[in-house]
Amino acid sequence: MSSPVIDFHAHVLEPEAVKQCAPHSVATGFGARPIAPGTPGFQLLGGMLDPEIQIRDMDQKGIGRSVISTATVIQSTWWAEAALAAELDRRANQRIADWVKHYPTRFTGTFTIPMHHMEAAMKELDYAVTKLDLRIANVSSNAGGRYLGDPKFREFWEAVVHHDLTVLIHPHGIADPRFQKFALWNGVGQPIEETMAMTSLIYEGIFETFPAVKVVIVHGGGYLPHYTRRLDRNFTMHPMSAQNIRKIPTEYLRCFYYDSCVYGNDVLKALIQRVGADRVVFGTDYPFGEDDPVGNLAAPEGIWAEAQNKIVCETPALILGL
Repeated sequence: MSSPVIDFHAHVLEPEAVKQCAPHSVATGFGARPIAPGTPGFQLLGGMLDPEIQIRDMDQKGIGRSVISTATVIQSTWWAEAALAAELDRRANQRIADWVKHYPTRFTGTFTIPMHHMEAAMKELDYAVTKLDLRIANVSSNAGGRYLGDPKFREFWEAVVHHDLTVLIHPHGIADPRFQKFALWNGVGQPIEETMAMTSLIYEGIFETFPAVKVVIVHGGGYLPHYTRRLDRNFTMHPMSAQNIRKIPTEYLRCFYYDSCVYGNDVLKALIQRVGADRVVFGTDYPFGEDDPVGNLAAPEGIWAEAQNKIVCETPALILGL
């Protein structure tokens, strides 16, 4: 590969924000499993708190640049009132901007906003874009139980288009306590949330109103890319489903970009067959993903060379304007 590998899905944390948010997060069972030395996964936190550790890990894996985003399953402000949520998101955004300032060739930053309080959210979006020069909005699949296509969030999408931003969708997790058993919030819940976010954007007509908007969805978009034919049937069987769209749902799949973090090249190949290699970007879910994500794509059973180059270099660079 002639160009540096770009990872579109790498996580960071802000110490004070994570201290306050973790007890409300799905990852800790809403405080039932505190994050502390000796607990599962604690050793992974280092690279999310220290840029030099993350850069060391990037070098070991052959990654040139990472798009860094708050690990919202641990550090999301969905539970907080407007003022506190805005304060914690501001801390997180300033920390990300600081990493980018000190390592501009290694990191591209994203920002979070308190989407469940739209007035505060729009103020923080303006600050992140105009003062911190962050160009990617890191948002969850839903806010306050409303999914991203809901009319409540039209002001957000208008601002995204106005500022020519990219939207990175990463769920903060299903809050339903039933999904805590067997860690289903992670294994099943995240793909469900990604599916719901995508269907919300499609059915609410976001891509009809804002056809040029750039949306990257993590974990390969969850279940939806592999099961849209049932929705296509509903285009005629249940006309109410088509009230805001002009095409069958399958035709909107290429309105999204998808990261490659699907934990299997067989799944990734199926995704490419559905949406095209040019709509997939490399994502590791650092520090939680595969040990050798670049090598796995290049393995004999991996992704063919032309698709691989698009995924790890060309398409992410195009989105980032590099």
